[in-house]
Amino acid sequence: MLRLGFVGTGTLAQAVIGGLQETHGDRCTILVSPRSEETSRALAARYPNVERAASSAAVVEGSDIVFLGMRPQQLAEGIAALPFRDGQVVVSFLAGVPLALVREKVRPAAAVCRAIPLPGIRLRRGPVVLHPGHALVEDLFGGLGDLIVADRESDLTAVSNASAMMSSHFAMQNRMVDWLSSRSVAPDVATRYVRSMFAGLAAIGLDGLDRGEQLDPAHHETKGGLNERVRSHLASAGWFDEVATALDIVEGHLSGEKAGLPRLGSDEHEMTGKEADART
Repeated sequence: MLRLGFVGTGTLAQAVIGGLQETHGDRCTILVSPRSEETSRALAARYPNVERAASSAAVVEGSDIVFLGMRPQQLAEGIAALPFRDGQVVVSFLAGVPLALVREKVRPAAAVCRAIPLPGIRLRRGPVVLHPGHALVEDLFGGLGDLIVADRESDLTAVSNASAMMSSHFAMQNRMVDWLSSRSVAPDVATRYVRSMFAGLAAIGLDGLDRGEQLDPAHHETKGGLNERVRSHLASAGWFDEVATALDIVEGHLSGEKAGLPRLGSDEHEMTGKEADART
C-alpha cells in the first residue's frame, strides 16, 4: 500500500483526496493533519482508508509521499522541525513558493515537486500542472484531470496567473443566465443551458487539441450569423484585449510582491468550500 500524507487539510486537500478515492483508493492509505479540525474529521469519517493523525509530525513520519497544503505564509511555521527523511517524495501545493525554498525546508527529502490542482480536481476534470515530473506523482495525478508536466518552473507561474480568469468565467455565465431569465426563461432551464453549453464547448476544444486542430473562432460561426455579430461587437469594444490586460495586471502585482511591495490576497490553490461549490 502506498502511504500518502497531507500537511494542511483544507478544501484543496479534501478535493484531491476525494479524487484519489476514485482512482487509487484501493492501493493507498492516507494520513491527514488535524488542522483544519472540521475537514480532517469529516474525511476520516467518510473514507475508511483515511486517518486523522495526532499531529503534522505523525503525518510525515507515516507517509511515503507528503503533500504540503498549508497557506504559503505558513510554510516556515507549518513544517518547522517535521521529520522529513531521505527517500520521501514531497509535493508542494504552495502558491508562489519556489521549489528551492521548499527543498531547503524539507531536507533531507530530495524528491520535491510543485503541483497546481484547480477546483475541478474534485470531479477529476481540468488541468493539473506538475514540475518537475516524477513517475509516482504522475501516476497519482494522471487520473485526476488533464496532467500537464511543465518543463520549467516559470511555466507554473504563468499558468497560475492565467487561472485568475476562473471567477470571470463564472461571472460571464451568470450574466448570461440573468439575461435569459429576464426573457422569462425559467431559472433552472437558463442555468442548465448555459452551464451545459460551456461544458460542451470545452469538450470540443480538448477533442480538437487531441486531434492537433487549431481552435479557430471562425469555425464556430456563420458569416453574418449570431455568433459573428456577438464576437465582432465584443472585439470592437476591446473586450478580448482586456483579457490580456487583466492578466498583465495580475502578473505585475505578483512581480511587485517579489520586489517587496505589499502582498495582495492570493487565491491560487486556496479553494474555500464556497468557492468550490458556488454556482457550479
